[in-house]
Amino acid sequence: MSTAKKKLIIVDVSNFIFRAFFAVRPLHAPDGTPVNAVHGVLSMFLKLLSQYRPTHVLLARDTAGGSFRNEMYSEYKANRSEPPEELVPQFGLIKRLVDEMGLVNVADDKYEADDIIGSAVMQWKDQFDEVLIASGDKDLMQFVDDKVKMLDTMKDVIYDAKAVFAKMGVRPDQIVDYLAIIGDTSDNIPGMRGIGPKGAAKLLEEHETLEKCIEMKDTFKGKKLVTAFTEYVDSAILSKELVKIVTTVDLGVTADDTKTTFYPSDSLISFLKELGFNTMIKRMDDLKYQLAQADAGDGEGGMPAAPSFSVTIVDNDEKYSELKKLLTESEKFSIQTEFDSEDIHARNLIAYSFSFDGKSAHFIKVTESNRAELVRLTWENEAKVIYTEHSKRDYSYSLKEGIEFKATSFDVVQAHFVADVGTSHNIENLAASVNVTLPKLEKKVDFVTDIENEEASLYSGYRAIAVHRLGVDLEKELREKELLGVFTDIDSQLTPILSEMEFEGIRLNINFLKELEKDLESKLESIQNKINTYSKEVVNINSPKQVGEFLFTELSFPVVKKTKTGFSTDSSVLEELRDMNINEVPGLILQYRELGKILSTYVKALPELVNAKTGKIHTTFNQHVAQTGRLSSVNPNLQNIPIRSETGRLVRKAFIAGPGNLLLAADYSQVELRILAHYAEDPTMIQAFNENKDIHAQTASEISGHPLEKITSEERGKAKAVNFGLMYGQSSFGLSQALKISRKDAKEYIEKYFERFSKIKGLLDGLKEDAEKTGYSITLYGRKRFLHDINSNNRTIKANAERMAINSPMQGTAADIIKCAMININKELKSRGLKSKMLLQVHDELIFEVPENEFEQMKTIVREGMENVVKLKVPLKVDMGFGVNWYDLK
Repeated sequence: MSTAKKKLIIVDVSNFIFRAFFAVRPLHAPDGTPVNAVHGVLSMFLKLLSQYRPTHVLLARDTAGGSFRNEMYSEYKANRSEPPEELVPQFGLIKRLVDEMGLVNVADDKYEADDIIGSAVMQWKDQFDEVLIASGDKDLMQFVDDKVKMLDTMKDVIYDAKAVFAKMGVRPDQIVDYLAIIGDTSDNIPGMRGIGPKGAAKLLEEHETLEKCIEMKDTFKGKKLVTAFTEYVDSAILSKELVKIVTTVDLGVTADDTKTTFYPSDSLISFLKELGFNTMIKRMDDLKYQLAQADAGDGEGGMPAAPSFSVTIVDNDEKYSELKKLLTESEKFSIQTEFDSEDIHARNLIAYSFSFDGKSAHFIKVTESNRAELVRLTWENEAKVIYTEHSKRDYSYSLKEGIEFKATSFDVVQAHFVADVGTSHNIENLAASVNVTLPKLEKKVDFVTDIENEEASLYSGYRAIAVHRLGVDLEKELREKELLGVFTDIDSQLTPILSEMEFEGIRLNINFLKELEKDLESKLESIQNKINTYSKEVVNINSPKQVGEFLFTELSFPVVKKTKTGFSTDSSVLEELRDMNINEVPGLILQYRELGKILSTYVKALPELVNAKTGKIHTTFNQHVAQTGRLSSVNPNLQNIPIRSETGRLVRKAFIAGPGNLLLAADYSQVELRILAHYAEDPTMIQAFNENKDIHAQTASEISGHPLEKITSEERGKAKAVNFGLMYGQSSFGLSQALKISRKDAKEYIEKYFERFSKIKGLLDGLKEDAEKTGYSITLYGRKRFLHDINSNNRTIKANAERMAINSPMQGTAADIIKCAMININKELKSRGLKSKMLLQVHDELIFEVPENEFEQMKTIVREGMENVVKLKVPLKVDMGFGVNWYDLK
């Protein structure tokens, strides 16, 4: 009868703590205490236990004091800075976490964690079949041998003796001598000046030890080497004593004491609740189930490996009948769809995976014989709730195939975005949060032809399992956070509309772009020729280095700022140089760059993106990227078509209506300022909007005391900058930069603004205070943005969260308003059976393609749909334009 292998993992806790702190984004407990390092360390512990499955675990901790090495060398670790302010309160929490997990840990005031690790290795290794040192500290490589290995959990790399040699260039038994020669900046170990890693490795290859090198020093050649072994031998000998790790520490525990029997106790789960680690609590619940199933392990360790899930390949009639029965009887289930192309107008559905319990999945290839039945049992059944991670892809497929999509689609990625916008919504990360590790396919692998059924089934089936688990959890979380209404009434309603917009696309006048390309190339050549007259040689204007040399060396312009690689020639520098009026070159370079970007990014690129089947551009709208809730557009980004310059605006001429149609644009006028007036209830602003006055001129008049009719364009411009800047949490420094005035003047201007608009000052302060109390900002519709750093002790981090607390309710409400308007207008178009199509959403603007005979009707529908979508204390106003192309709409 074979005995189970005994495996000891010794953890360098300090190493874990610092790596976790810098690897995990700032997180805070409900009471505002920073906890990112705690979360990271817990994740690392769980990974260590489940992935490497030790039978025994020892944690080695450093203490606050020094060690005997400080007495030996006063400069030892003298260059170490104090721990970051946000980390300090986490040390005690991590010690409590260790205790709650029941993990044996050892610390000693006279010794460092390395000495505890070295002592445990040397005193206990004969009692184990394998010993792993979990640390990123290269000092500990000196213990690696046939039984002892180093484990880097961040990179999932195990270093045996060969791997140590490959990484360091020396054997494990030479590590001490190697570090004694090169020194170690992290510990302030001096080493021998002038000898680097390659030189040290070469010396030890030839002479084996530091002592032998010293013995042979008179034979050395080369100035640096001779100097090192003349002046720094004492330093090397001291360094070797500092690097040597003590192996005789009295650990106070035995090897048997470190046997791990980890179980998620009620006390641990209560502690995790205090810290706000909700996803970790879910993992603990999963772990309890696994431990119960495995009857407290399988003999290879006290904790089972990450859970495995079953995927059934539906490849016969019996399995297909079972799948149909499950689809018929289940009210809620998850779907993972696999397509053969990214092209929404060309792709075909090739496989489904379904999960009904979050533990198993059914994978089935789609064929002509089963396709219609599977569609009828799923998307065409209004009684079903379907969890998915890409509902828009499924909607667009239904449009291509003429499928009537009646089921309720629950998109887990969008749901996660609504639950907490400030976190990652990547499906791999989401799956990990519910304890599912998603299999990956190699890049450029064709799902249809390049992989076997089993690999395809695991790839797809595990996704269906993860999506089911996420759907169940997120439905509960949204309800608890009072966000289910935002998700179901706004975002989920909008998804099929966005699919329709993407599917419809917009026509592009390629001939116009070809003519514009010629015109821009001619202008660029002309600018290049003008610049060449100032230079001895032709300057490559696309090379920052050449432009820098040309401006600051050849033309002797004053240097504004430098970068690591030389002179800065960014736009702010060029603008400053242009304003000096020394000559026209900086202005010409700015022109060249602007026209070059328009040419490459839009004029040449857009025709390449025209769909071969439709002859149109089809952008993709994202609902879960911008944290304020605004939509974004990619491939191509049609929300970023230039508008500030006349040449940039010309690109819009290429976007055209189809024959017999017009483009209709409807743009909210100053919607965020109107929301600000509504929230602040400022009588002056409310009156200005109700009387349809120019709000920026009115603001300038209030601050300056000048009559409205005498306000200059410069005064209006300043007022506009303040109106928008303060709404985004802008400081006096930010305003001074924007207006190119002194910080003192900017501060005085803001003070005058708040004197006149005191209710706005009260609102902005109130938004920050509310966020500090609740931990989130909230829109008029109830969408929440959780501000995890609002109570941070770090002033810079807290200030950033405060800016979000101010601008998120304004921007978020504006985003929700236009989303609701889109939903309402779409319903109206469908109910009236109109042929008009919603094509684009660009921030506060909607663009429609309208048959000429529906034009007057559409103007009324769109205006009423946008202006009456919500009742504010000021009216919403829409500016409308129409034409045969986007440029002519204004």
